[in-house]
Amino acid sequence: MKACMIRLVIVAGASVFGASMLSMHAQAPAKPAAKRVVLRAASELKWVDAPDATGVQQAVAWGNPQKGPHGSFAKFAGGTEVPLHTHTAGGRSVVISGTIVEGLEGQKPKELGPGSYFSMPGDVKHTTACKAGAECSIYSEWSGAFELKPATP
Repeated sequence: MKACMIRLVIVAGASVFGASMLSMHAQAPAKPAAKRVVLRAASELKWVDAPDATGVQQAVAWGNPQKGPHGSFAKFAGGTEVPLHTHTAGGRSVVISGTIVEGLEGQKPKELGPGSYFSMPGDVKHTTACKAGAECSIYSEWSGAFELKPATP
């Protein structure tokens, strides 16, 4: 009987230890993604015409603008005006050069010079322009694919 009791304690202890180890393994953090360094000079950016926006070009920094979240640079010829439109995805932008003029539907447009920041959720009707006299450039990060949809007032 004593030997049977010892075996029972050993089996029970081994079961608790095994369950504890499995639980710790299941809660272990996932392996971090492989680290990737990207170093790209401005001269290495590939500029393409932005869809549906005459006078605007884009260069992708990361991600895929046709498929989902991404970061991209945009440059506007001085005097470019993109009429009332929306984007499906939301975006956050920083003005690098020139003066960007953002106008929300029904509001007075706001001039944003170098170092300015703006953020806009998807489906907000607005206009975007580059003040005449100099090219404008911005960097934007988008929560989804890039889509510019003309809007009616």
